[in-house]
Amino acid sequence: MKAAMHLVKGVLDKLPLLEGVSADAVRELATQSAVVRSARGEVIVRRGERVPGVYAIAFGSVKTRLPRPPGSEVVLGLLGAGTTFGKTAVMLGAPSQLDVVALGDTMLVAIRASCVLAMIERNLRFARNLALALAERNQALLAELETGKLPSAQRLAAYLESIAEPAAEPGRFAARLAVSKTLVAARLGIKKETLSRLLREFASDGLIEVSGRTIAIRDVDALKRIAASAPGASAPA
Repeated sequence: MKAAMHLVKGVLDKLPLLEGVSADAVRELATQSAVVRSARGEVIVRRGERVPGVYAIAFGSVKTRLPRPPGSEVVLGLLGAGTTFGKTAVMLGAPSQLDVVALGDTMLVAIRASCVLAMIERNLRFARNLALALAERNQALLAELETGKLPSAQRLAAYLESIAEPAAEPGRFAARLAVSKTLVAARLGIKKETLSRLLREFASDGLIEVSGRTIAIRDVDALKRIAASAPGASAPA
């Protein structure tokens, strides 16, 4: 029990949602939290059902999706360790509008909804962090709507730019795909075959170098130009 509490508090301490929140308040949230383990393919939150709390991902990853018959889906997001979900449904006291599915063995910390709502009332810093997180998500959704209108090459370039991190070599960047190319394609709203073709074209043009799920970005400026180019420009569609 003590080990579980230590784990829960360790996860909560690292959340942007709790940045600047007092240690006592974090400990209070930890006492109202539970560890949840999910296997690959397990539905953690189901569309149309009440959400018991706000979930923080300790390790592993999940996808958020809208199910579409027959057997298809629209992937809305890919979330990894250190991120949270369930905030909007908890605040509104409403059923979830989407499914959340584990992409592999995943461990989460679930903070009880009643405790989250009580903390909003009592803790100004927590309420501010939550409002900021929801505002940022709203901005991201608007950006995604705009991106969804772009040609496939621009969508991919923008995605690679968004996940790129500095590499070991100074001035170089690399993007690590946390999930399969099939899921990345679904996230971008393109076919897997289109994604593979675009990656080959980017590599042929000297923009990137692909090694499994690691993509070394050789010409970050060119990638940025493709991401920012206007629809109908010369970038491949």
